[in-house]
Amino acid sequence: MIPPLSSRSGHDAAVRRLTRLSTEAAEVQQQISTGKRVTKPGDDAIPFARAATLKRADTAGEAQRKAMDAAAARLTASETALAGIADMVARAKELALAGRNATLNAGDRQVLALEVSELLAAARGLAEAQGPDGEALFAGAGLAPAYADDADGLAAWAGLGAPPQVAVAGRTLPAGISGPEAFGVTDPLPPPDPMAPPADPTVPPPPRTRNLFDSLAHLAASLVEPRPDFFEAGMDEAIAAVDGHIERLAAGQALLGTRGARLEAEAQRLDASQLQWRRDISRLEETDMVEAIARLDRLTTILEAAQASFARMSSLSLWDQLR
Repeated sequence: MIPPLSSRSGHDAAVRRLTRLSTEAAEVQQQISTGKRVTKPGDDAIPFARAATLKRADTAGEAQRKAMDAAAARLTASETALAGIADMVARAKELALAGRNATLNAGDRQVLALEVSELLAAARGLAEAQGPDGEALFAGAGLAPAYADDADGLAAWAGLGAPPQVAVAGRTLPAGISGPEAFGVTDPLPPPDPMAPPADPTVPPPPRTRNLFDSLAHLAASLVEPRPDFFEAGMDEAIAAVDGHIERLAAGQALLGTRGARLEAEAQRLDASQLQWRRDISRLEETDMVEAIARLDRLTTILEAAQASFARMSSLSLWDQLR
């Protein structure tokens, strides 16, 4: 005997309901075991899309954080190198003032000149300092060396362009300072004028703007200058130049400190943003265990009742067929 259509429809509906309840219970069980409520668009399209957007922002933020950390390390290394050079220049000024004293003899000044030359060599060494990335700190965007001697024996900047930059709050921030910014530039000598009278060998040459290293070399040479007029003019020029470099180095250190502070502030803002993004991702994706367990209990109860009801309905249907 063929069962009535209504009985078959009820049976099919009951099967579909049992299947749906079983599927829901399995999904909730999976969410509890994995701790994830949303793993694919089909789980919940809107939270999935929102979480994907936040993940992209977090990934970009992580890359930005790494770039900022590298820039901060370069700034710190540059500031440390400048501080070391500033100490050397301060010592050079002490030697210059001591050497300017008329009571010293040529031998005494020779000793002072030797120490200035040693300070110059040490300063040149620090000017070639490298950051954690292995790049020359004061070569701008160029490679080492930052300085090289030119044909006249002067220290010429061998770098290129500006230091590497990092994006901070929609703007770019130099992650360092170039050699010319930190140590100044030596003015080139004017080309010889064939129409001008020859220079008077008894008159000291006019003052000349020099970078830090050439100024220290000039100081060392002035200390051992035997001609009184040339000695006095050279020492006055050297002391004034050293004073200028002390101010320039202090300004460079302050500039690096300011850039470092800006990076630190932006890093703190980015850290706070990333923390909030990750909290939001967790809220969107992760399973609320209390809610999920309660839901699983509820589904289990409903499923058991539905299974019992289905069993009774199936038994009655079989009895009807046997009758």
